[in-house]
Amino acid sequence: MKLLRRMLLLDCIPVFFTALFFFVLMLQMVDLFGNLWRYLNQDVPVAVILQLQLLYIPKCISYAVPISLLFSISYTLGQLYGNNELIALLGSGVSLRYAVTPLLVLGAFLGLALLSYEDAVVIESYSEKNALMQQVLGQRENLNNSNVTIRGDVGGVIYSAEYYNNADRTISNLVVLMLTEDGRFKRRIDAAWAEYNGSIWIMRDARVYSFSDSGLAEDRYAEYSDPLLTDDPVNFQRKQKDIEEMTLSEARVYIEELRRSGQESRAERTDYYKRIAFAFTPIIVAMLSSAIGSRFKKNVLLMSLLLSLSLSVVFYVFQMLTSLFAVIGYLSPVAGSFIPVIIFLSIGTAMLKFIRT
Repeated sequence: MKLLRRMLLLDCIPVFFTALFFFVLMLQMVDLFGNLWRYLNQDVPVAVILQLQLLYIPKCISYAVPISLLFSISYTLGQLYGNNELIALLGSGVSLRYAVTPLLVLGAFLGLALLSYEDAVVIESYSEKNALMQQVLGQRENLNNSNVTIRGDVGGVIYSAEYYNNADRTISNLVVLMLTEDGRFKRRIDAAWAEYNGSIWIMRDARVYSFSDSGLAEDRYAEYSDPLLTDDPVNFQRKQKDIEEMTLSEARVYIEELRRSGQESRAERTDYYKRIAFAFTPIIVAMLSSAIGSRFKKNVLLMSLLLSLSLSVVFYVFQMLTSLFAVIGYLSPVAGSFIPVIIFLSIGTAMLKFIRT
């Protein structure tokens, strides 16, 4: 049994790396030809294009690992059946379910490795690619923001702004709430607009509300400033960070910052959980291909390739739909990310139960 398992594993690994090269090349071609017209319009040098493609390789590897594993297992088992070795295996009383155990272990190992690989390699190269691409294509980030609520650097100060203009570093319809150390109301400032002068916010057409001995007092100022209102305009900028360009620990911190500032973070949380759910993909495809791949006797290469592409499309489209439902609120971010994993794991488990014996 150990010899048989070792043979299956050794037959599968070379096919896996060959398939990995093929699918990485295919993803590279899709990215290159999808952006080629942009490169030509901006007269991007060939050396820069090659640099962009090289930086995209780690991300392509991450995408290609599951489908390459699915193809390699399907092809290996199909070859086993096509050469009549599977008949001899089953006729000797060996269950295929136990024979493919190393392939399932390989899938679980690759899933865990993908998580570490993403944080250690993919994030840095993918971020560098995006930054370089924005530079050569002349793309600019829009840092203006609307409906902003943040907590100031000084305790007890809360800003709520209708609109922040990053070019002028101005805020429209600003409300500042100032609290005491024990969380009680201290002062409220309403301003038609405010401008950052390099060190402090200057508020125009301001109304200041505070408690006095006679009750709530209101004072009006054409121009008003407070020494506590020194928060950097960067805090009001639109958060355009991409979860795909962050490690898992950085993504957790970023999502927590969005939550504390009162900003919507369903899309970011969905992307975060989807990153974790992606680690289950190799074990899922290992289960599915182990159950189906042993049924191909003719045209093994073609059928394995078609199976790999078909199951990958079904899984990724289903995951895309549940993620979309999570972003718009029909599902929670956790459910939207893990429902496809749970369903396909269940399908794989059921198919392994009825695998050929």
